[in-house]
Amino acid sequence: MKAALLRADRWLWKMDIAMMSVAAVMVLAMMFITALDVVARYAFHSPLRWAFDLVTQYLLIGSFFFAFSYTLRTNENVAVDYFARHLATPKYHAIMGAGFAVATVIFLAVAWLTACDTYEAWVNDEAMMGALVWPTWSAKIIVPLGAFALALRLAHRCLAHWASMRDESFREAIGLEDSQAILVKE
Repeated sequence: MKAALLRADRWLWKMDIAMMSVAAVMVLAMMFITALDVVARYAFHSPLRWAFDLVTQYLLIGSFFFAFSYTLRTNENVAVDYFARHLATPKYHAIMGAGFAVATVIFLAVAWLTACDTYEAWVNDEAMMGALVWPTWSAKIIVPLGAFALALRLAHRCLAHWASMRDESFREAIGLEDSQAILVKE
């Protein structure tokens, strides 16, 4: 099982890098479009009417949802770990695995429900009215893609915690934090 988890981690890492790259391009596009809109608005009195919709409906949402899985893999997520430093390592990883299992179910539900909503918007040819007519499915599809990627990473993290309860070398190989490493340096 540990070998399969390591192989899955390599595949998920490629997915994370690809999605994070898209998120980074979206952030750069937001900055460029916003700067261009400001110049067009104040220097030429001709704002980009489509800029606000593009930034808020696509780029901003994508930059968040496409970065979630990468953030979890690199342990850059916000974590409340007050009790973790008081737990023995096996108990810590058992509890973390259970927590990730619950989170996996939640994000699979988010991915499923938002995918259904996206499909419905596509079938019904829904559109957002604004400076341009934007199809809503193209904006809505961002959430299920990001939520599903996060659910995959959460499921992997769950299994990795359970598989590493008594194996420190595996924890290091898979990139898991350790309850002893969480200790606050004073």
